[in-house]
Amino acid sequence: MRIELICTGNELLAGKLNTNAAYIGSQLFNIGLELSYVTYVSDRKQDLVGQFNLAFERSKVIIATGGLGPTFDDITAETAAECLALSLYCDEKVLESIKEYFSRKSASKIPKINEKQANIIKGAKVLTNRLGTAPGQMLHFEFKESGKKYRKTLFLLPGPPREMKPMFEENIVPFLKNYSSGIRKNVSLHVFGLSESAVAEAIKPIIEEAKFENSQTVEFGILASDSIIDIKFVVSGVNEFVVDSVIKNLNLRFSDVLKENIFGYNEDTLASIVGKLLIKKRKNVSFAESCTGGKVAAAITDISGSSLYFNSSVVTYSNESKIKVLGVKEKIIKDFGAVSKETAEEMAKGVLNLTGSDYAFSVTGVAGPCGGSKDKPVGLVYVGFADKERTESFKFNFVGTRKDIRERTVNTVLDCLRKKLIEKQSKK
Repeated sequence: MRIELICTGNELLAGKLNTNAAYIGSQLFNIGLELSYVTYVSDRKQDLVGQFNLAFERSKVIIATGGLGPTFDDITAETAAECLALSLYCDEKVLESIKEYFSRKSASKIPKINEKQANIIKGAKVLTNRLGTAPGQMLHFEFKESGKKYRKTLFLLPGPPREMKPMFEENIVPFLKNYSSGIRKNVSLHVFGLSESAVAEAIKPIIEEAKFENSQTVEFGILASDSIIDIKFVVSGVNEFVVDSVIKNLNLRFSDVLKENIFGYNEDTLASIVGKLLIKKRKNVSFAESCTGGKVAAAITDISGSSLYFNSSVVTYSNESKIKVLGVKEKIIKDFGAVSKETAEEMAKGVLNLTGSDYAFSVTGVAGPCGGSKDKPVGLVYVGFADKERTESFKFNFVGTRKDIRERTVNTVLDCLRKKLIEKQSKK
């Protein structure tokens, strides 16, 4: 079955990142289907007419995103209706829901241009938009070709991902599952502390054996980003119990060879895993950041509920702030430099004393692109750690751009915290 995605909008052709195509493709993949075509088309009517006519001819299911707004260039619904020789009508229930949306925003009345969004193609089912004013539409229609009639389906969805995604999951996924002839499940294992080549070498025997052992189709891939290695595999079959058994077995075998370097699965992040461990141990943490400029704290607080375990973070970028805020001895910085194990340890102790947290981490380094030297090159980073029992530091040498070095440093600090929590847990 051919499924086609049409992404509308001049901004997409001008280079704006379109995440809708990747999202829709992955959702279809999960239910054993795939996109046959993905097309980007401008807001010009003649371009949209041409693309709709082509899609109606060659595909069974057509999904269009964007162009459902209230402005003059939002012409998706009226163009689709014209191509199918159907009329539009004002849906009173949709109009009322738009009025209620503006009422909740304390608007005295609905802007006149928004009334256009209540125009629905005759025969279409309205798909509720809980997060915006543009309703989606689902239309079954007949298409004549070579004297035969074919039943096809058109979905019109809003362009903003936050509005499109719930509508897609609640309406299109259940509909398309009826056409799926098998089961396909994606799994991602997240690894930190090993290089991509080391991970590939370690899991090579498992991958080779899996391809011969299973009657199910298994596909593998590896992706590296900011020192995090993702092992991705897809298991396809017709029996869900068997597919789940294959996934469980592969997870166990990967865990046997990669051990604690696997920090999570699927939607897990280092920050979310650290948060779960801190909650489990009923501990909290604080940070003293220099070269990362608060990015460690930002990663931690990106997780909902982080107030349960995150105490505070101090950005002490200058030497003066390290001395005045954290109590780092001036002689330490003078003798060893701001980027040194000694300074990192003093920073960690300083923020521990300042906040009274259970754990404290510090980071100081040379993020570049300038500021490096022969003894302290760009990419040199020290991470300090302190708790009530000990103080220590770790040295790292990263490569890449300033952004790369800072991102890798953030992930390294989080992984150091993760390993400390695992270490404490294993000693009990």
